[in-house]
Amino acid sequence: MHNRLPDELPTRRKSKGPKRGRKKWMAWVAGLGVVGALAVGTWWKLDPTHALNTSRVSALNKNFALGQQRVTILLLGNALSIINGKDVTNPYVRDRTDAMMLVSVDTKTGQVSVLSVPRDSLVDIPHVGYTKLNEANYFGGPKLAVQEVENMLHIPVDFYLETTMWNFADIINQIGGLTLYVPKPMHYGGTGNYLDINLNQGWQHLNGQQVLEFARFRHEPMGSIARSFQQQEIIRAIMHKLLEPQNLPKLPSIALELRKDIVYTNLHNNQLIALALVARHVSLSQVQFATIPGTPTERMDPFMHVRLDYWVDNTKWERLLADQMMGQPWTAQQKKSIHFVVRSGTDTLTQAQQVANWLEKQGYTVNEVIWSNRHNHQHNEIVNFTGDEQFAKSLALELGPASATIISNSPYHDVAHLDMIITIGQDFKPQFH
Repeated sequence: MHNRLPDELPTRRKSKGPKRGRKKWMAWVAGLGVVGALAVGTWWKLDPTHALNTSRVSALNKNFALGQQRVTILLLGNALSIINGKDVTNPYVRDRTDAMMLVSVDTKTGQVSVLSVPRDSLVDIPHVGYTKLNEANYFGGPKLAVQEVENMLHIPVDFYLETTMWNFADIINQIGGLTLYVPKPMHYGGTGNYLDINLNQGWQHLNGQQVLEFARFRHEPMGSIARSFQQQEIIRAIMHKLLEPQNLPKLPSIALELRKDIVYTNLHNNQLIALALVARHVSLSQVQFATIPGTPTERMDPFMHVRLDYWVDNTKWERLLADQMMGQPWTAQQKKSIHFVVRSGTDTLTQAQQVANWLEKQGYTVNEVIWSNRHNHQHNEIVNFTGDEQFAKSLALELGPASATIISNSPYHDVAHLDMIITIGQDFKPQFH
């Protein structure tokens, strides 16, 4: 057992209902950081007594994180431990993290970036050796997890929140469930236990338990990494749901439930409140999502002596995404390192060459302009290997209206010197800036 870190602020964990096994709480963890701030912030705004007066708010903001403009928070979601069908989780004993997400908040502009950090990322932990990133919390708690993420991304991490999942289904039910698009049939288990997942394809209104099923489903070729997309869809849905007028009165109880589920943090309550006040100015359109891309591989685990799957992060995109999170524009050299292939899905190469010329003028590298496999593409298409969802969206808007381009995000970055494939279709209407 590890001793509790001296600057951690543990809170009492609330246990409700049946305990669940080692679930990957990626979506819930991100919701805790982003949605918690939104909930508390909106609660304060609606409070007619204005318990936090103007001078108090000013003091909080001035003293928040030593007055810095940008704040980074590492969100850690611990596994639950099940032995012989019985939950033996001790919230104050270290465990591997099933979810790691870094949130960057610009406290002046309200811009928020959320970066999914793959838990299976291969890292070299001091005095441990090469292993998965999620082992850092087991060997050294959140401090070591923070250190490893800082070493990986070369940016400072100011705060951390570590939690175990207990009340997420109740929270979702409090806000009336979520409407989500299930991209494929999700069926797994059938044994009547906590591993059962049974969701049909299409738009559906899901209750709390069903949202959990959606969050943890990974029975597909991309495996665990696919959950980064599912978690981001859940975060979007939660944020939109919380801002619906009929749910605003429920925000106080939701915020209190979220706070109970924080097991370890170095954020004091005043700092959490200050973050919530910043969240009042966050525009949902300003929240950007990304996933560190990389390549899956197998190697021998140094402890279990079996071959396990690892995620080898693309170091170029680690740095590009980190700079973007910190509000730093890409340098000319960084932009030149981003490689495109432009294809024509029409009966001429002229428009594809036009796109290639524009990309090169922006400083990017175009490997080649080629024909697509067919010449009757109606829509433009972007296959995005960068993990940077916003980057792909911004390029899509240069090709025409939002509905003109189909974006496929795949963080499998296993082709050297290729970051994105753009195919030009009949809907191409350049909006070049």
